[in-house]
Parts: sequence; structure tokens; C-alpha cells
Amino acid sequence: MELILHLDAEKPLQAQIFDQIRKMILDGRLAAGVALPPTRNLAMRHSVSRNTVSIAYDRLAAEGYVESRSTKGFFVSEILPDDLLRISSRPAPDNGPRPEDPPEAVLCFAGSPGGGDDRPALDFWVGRSAASAFPLPIWRRIVARLLDRESHYLTDYSDPAGLPELRRAIAEYLGRSRGVIASPDQIIVTSGGQEALNLVVELLRTRSERLAIETPCYVGASMVFRARDMEIDAVPVDGQGLQTDLLPENGRSLIYVTPSHQFPTGATLPLSRRLALLRWAEDTDSYIIEDDYDSDFRYDGPPLTALAGLDEGRRVFYIGTFSKSVGAGLRVGFAVVPRFHWSEARMLKARMSNGQSWLEQRALSEFLLDGHFDRHLRKLTKIYRARRNSLIAALTTRFGDVQLSGQESGLHLVWHLPPGFPSARDIQMRARERGVGVYALSSGAAYDFNPDAPDRTLVLGYSSLDEEQIVRAVDTLFDIISCSADRFAPLSRKRS
Repeated sequence: MELILHLDAEKPLQAQIFDQIRKMILDGRLAAGVALPPTRNLAMRHSVSRNTVSIAYDRLAAEGYVESRSTKGFFVSEILPDDLLRISSRPAPDNGPRPEDPPEAVLCFAGSPGGGDDRPALDFWVGRSAASAFPLPIWRRIVARLLDRESHYLTDYSDPAGLPELRRAIAEYLGRSRGVIASPDQIIVTSGGQEALNLVVELLRTRSERLAIETPCYVGASMVFRARDMEIDAVPVDGQGLQTDLLPENGRSLIYVTPSHQFPTGATLPLSRRLALLRWAEDTDSYIIEDDYDSDFRYDGPPLTALAGLDEGRRVFYIGTFSKSVGAGLRVGFAVVPRFHWSEARMLKARMSNGQSWLEQRALSEFLLDGHFDRHLRKLTKIYRARRNSLIAALTTRFGDVQLSGQESGLHLVWHLPPGFPSARDIQMRARERGVGVYALSSGAAYDFNPDAPDRTLVLGYSSLDEEQIVRAVDTLFDIISCSADRFAPLSRKRS
């Protein structure tokens, strides 16, 4: 057996021996049952130590390419491990033509509309956190400490409802920040808010006869509801959020709402309507899903107590996420369920995914319990308030008295276009050509059950752009709109 070994190569000699013998076996040059040269002979022939050859042979045996037969030596195996992995060498069957890409990203609410590679340079996409603000040094220290002290948990299963430490940390945070009094045994940790929504809808499937949802609404919620074979009542929103006087009279409904920062309009549901919604749920034997997706960020005035805090654990299923406050890449969300439903929710979660990653959960629990999360939120709130102010100032400077909504909290605001401006979709397309991402409702992770809704609303997420980028993007929007037609000529006076 002749090998070509390079003493000055970066790859160790034992790895070179392993690779070359393995290739000879797979190529058929060393047939099944053939004996390998004794380690002493091969070592002498290639002027390497016998131990180096022994290490290579032991690895070949460990991976199943050869077998050790007591004192007789090593022999090529009859059944090779690569044969076990190779189901068939035939080409994949032709399953028909490749479908055309949809005009909109199907799961555009997941982050990168149109895919990640063609993202606009200046992108007002909603809900995207500032990458530069991620607490990387702290997170790295926490993860390193956990891997050093608790790495044995990486090979074990944990409670499908989530790590007790993380559920306790979430319960403590909700109590002091959102007025939600919940115990750890009411919390189910999920893979983001979307899975929490799916879990609650499935949990209440047999307890609900109809579905209700605010309109316009979060597209992810509309997809979950429209996939169900149930009647859907679309309840309109106005400047104060869900119009509770238009709630369906049918009993045993399940309604999805975003009361703290209505998505996408940004309206905050006032206390009077919150209480009316809770009374409706009691009177009609209905349940409420409260999606509190970005309530961690409020810039003007104190936040209202969450519906779940007012309800005290009877009718409201509360959904939260760390995608906006820490990072969407962690994929950690949660649902708070009334205690009566927790055991069933835990079993349902076990059937869905049997729990989340231990490392991310454990690191996040440390991040919360050690006080890092509160400090991180204060830092982010300062950053996002400055970016919101920059966007409002830039729009006002360029376009005058703009009509905005949703700017009091969250990570996005809505611009209601005045008469005479191009449609939202037209502005979106023209801006995209200039490297700026702005989004009409149907493209900005929203869905309107009214097919005749006017196309006069742009959704602008400001959290991932700095102030200089925001000003440049608005300047580009000004050029696009002012040059669209002669009737926009008055805008040119605001250029200076």
C-alpha cells in the first residue's frame, strides 16, 4: 500500500493516512476482507511513528471502515458505513416544473421580504431589532459560563413547557412591567410568538365555535385563523384600536387582538374598551388572545395594564416574545395560559416540539434574573426613541403636517398618505428601485379582511436604521413623490 504523505502539511499525518486509506476502500482498491499492512510495516515504509499509524487505524475501525480481528490485524469491513448512508445512487425523480416565486414573500412577517440577499440598503421593515445593540459581550460571558459549568444539560431533554428558571424569570418580569400576575406554572415557552399563537389556537379548538380578529391585523395571525375551517368575524379598528361596539354577538368565540400597539395601525386600546372587551368575553363565553408583541418599548406616557392583568387569569391567553427586545434569532417566545388550561397546554407543546433549546433558554433566564434585561431595555428605548424622533422630524421637514399613528410606542409607525399622493404600493415600488424599503399594508406584515380598503397607508419600521440613514431614506422618498407628477410640485418648496 503506497501513501503520499506530506510532512509539512497543516493536516496531521494520522489524518492524511486515514483519508487516503478510506478513499482506497471506497474506490474499491481495497476490497472487503483485505488485510491492511501491519502498523509497524506501514510506519517503517513511510518513515513515521508506529503510533501515528495506530491512531489512523483505530479511527478507521471506530468509523466502521475496517474491523480489528484480535491479533490478526485490521481487515476491510464487509458493509461500509457510507453504504448505510447511501439510499440510492439514482438521480432524484422529476417532480414537475419549479413553481414561480410569489410576488410577495409568503412569510414576509418573518423578516426579510423578497429574501435576504436583495434587502434594500435603507430598509424600514417592521420589527427588526438594531443588530449593533445586541448585548454580545454579556451574552458571550453567560454562554461561556453555562458551557463551562452546566454543559451536561446539552445532551438531556428538558420540560416541554420550558426551563423552570426561565418561566420564573418571565413571570417576575410580567408582574412588574405589564401588571400580569402569573406563576411559572402558567407559562409555556415557545419558539417565538408565532408558535405561541398556534399553540393557543389549537388548545382552544374544541372550546370555540367561531373566530374573530381585528382588521387590519398581523398577517401571521390571519394565516393561522384562515387555515381553520371556522367562520371568521373581522372587527374593524379605528384611531383607538378595536371597535368593541362591533364585536360579534355570537357566543363561544376566540378573538385575536393587539391592544397595546395595534398591528399595524399602532393604536393603543383605551381602558374603557379593554374593560368592554373583557365584559364581552364573559357575557358570550368567549376567549381572548392578547398578542403583546412590542409593548416593551413605550416613549410617551406609562403603558396601560395588559388585558391579562385586568382579567386575572380567566379569559385572556397572553402571548409575548423576546424577538423585538433581545433578538429574533433566539426564537424564544411564550404564552401565559389560565392555570386551568396549563397541563393540557404543556402536553400540546410536547406533541408540537417537545421543548426548546436548553442553551438559549438558560442563557436568557440568566440575562433576565441578573438584571441585564432591564438595563438592555433602557438602552434600547433610548436608541429607538431617538430614531423615532428622527423619522418624525424628517417626514415633517420634507412633507409638512404629516398624519401619523402608532408613534407613542413599539418599533414602527404608520404614515397615512394625504390626497394627491401616489398610492402606497406605487411609492413602495418606486422606493425599492432607489434602495429604500417602505411598505404598504399588504406588504408590511399586515392583512386587511376588507378587499376594498384604500391603499393609502405606509408602514415604517425605524428600529434597525440609525438617524443618518433615516434622513437619507426620507430625502429619497421626497424625491420620488415630488417627481411623480406636476401636482406634487408644491412639495419642492420644502426642499430647503
